[in-house]
Amino acid sequence: MTSILACLINLCRLRAAPQDLPYSALLMVVTMSCYFLVGLGVSLAEQKFGPALLTSLVDLALLVGLARLSLWITNHGTRAVQTITALAGTGTLFELMAWPLIISLQAMGDQPSSMLSLLLLALIVWNIVVIGHILRHALDLAMWVASGVALLYIYTSMRVMSALYVAGT
Repeated sequence: MTSILACLINLCRLRAAPQDLPYSALLMVVTMSCYFLVGLGVSLAEQKFGPALLTSLVDLALLVGLARLSLWITNHGTRAVQTITALAGTGTLFELMAWPLIISLQAMGDQPSSMLSLLLLALIVWNIVVIGHILRHALDLAMWVASGVALLYIYTSMRVMSALYVAGT
């Protein structure tokens, strides 16, 4: 288990690739479950249980949808297990890092700290780079193209999550 965590951390450091993870459907389900549960925890900081549950489910569906669709388009469907594992595993790590920042920013209310906001922005940019890195390897794309896909995914995800948040309040 520590070797898998080390691989996920190395993915975040851009020193590993999704193919470095073991091909395991069980590991994929575990990382997806962790991604969902941590996302639910983050969502519960801002929403009631029902909307938070919906937000987390939609977020997971977007993540899996991105992987499946992009792998299908590039005819690399056999890489789905490791790609989804890498995206969900690193996504879990990023959500865990963002969680205290989000809670701190919420606690400040109308007077948010610009330093905390910058840290959260830096974390989002780092997440985009890591998703681009994973997609670059999974889809055999140039880094700039993969980063563009990652940016489009993050933008779409944020817009959908924002709409769900507004609908849930």
